[in-house]
Amino acid sequence: MRLRRMLVPFVVFVLAAGVAAFTLLDDDDVPIVDTSDIERSETTDAPVGGSAPPTSAAGEEQPSPEWMEPIRVDDPAMTIGDPDAPLVMVTFESFGCLWCGNFHRLTLPAIHDEYVDTGLLRIEARMMPYEERALPGALVGIAAGMQDRYWELAEVLYPFISGDGAPPTNRELSADELGDYRQRQSEAGLLAEVQRWADEIDLDYDQFLADYRSPEAREQVADDTDIGYAVGFTGTPAMVVNGVPLGGWVSYEAFDEFLTSVLEASPDGEPSADD
Repeated sequence: MRLRRMLVPFVVFVLAAGVAAFTLLDDDDVPIVDTSDIERSETTDAPVGGSAPPTSAAGEEQPSPEWMEPIRVDDPAMTIGDPDAPLVMVTFESFGCLWCGNFHRLTLPAIHDEYVDTGLLRIEARMMPYEERALPGALVGIAAGMQDRYWELAEVLYPFISGDGAPPTNRELSADELGDYRQRQSEAGLLAEVQRWADEIDLDYDQFLADYRSPEAREQVADDTDIGYAVGFTGTPAMVVNGVPLGGWVSYEAFDEFLTSVLEASPDGEPSADD
């Protein structure tokens, strides 16, 4: 199902606490974005990777699942988890993003076990290339979703883009590391890896290539990118859980703490140990 394009004229939702800074917040300092007063339009001429002038947005004290409605994903192929889960997370990511790869490789497996498989969390994915080099990875994600194989491909392609070993936190990639990453991130590198795994994940590679090159795939990436920038994100991975935004790669322990705090603060969440 084709998602409609969403544009927020003249404004972009940037949190006072610094969503764009991509900082994990303490449990007692979770900013909420209220979009109820923002006018939306059906179409936009903004290019993929474009941005709008930032403007402060009003905050709320508690998570607001209602705020999620404009950014929710209605394509079942790009969603996973119980539709009635008390936590709903919309992610902005792409197969061309090293830190998205680290997030899927090192953080999400345990999150799946503890939250998705237990019915606490639903994940809905949008493809947002954080730079022009990440565009092929975003198109790969959309094309895989057209065959309902996004999540199967994610299990092999995100570890591929991230590489092995510990994530390069607090340091720059070496020249060799950056060169290897650029090769993996390239269209040729990504398509070769998709072809390598196609039969194993039951992906029709010829159909995948046709979908990858289609105007529909580019339109969907543009739609997702518009929404990501409207929320205030300028990089990936980034996510919104029950109306609470969070950007950047985080460890399982930190993300578990974040999800727990949002769940406890949500209207239908579980009571905290102090209640």
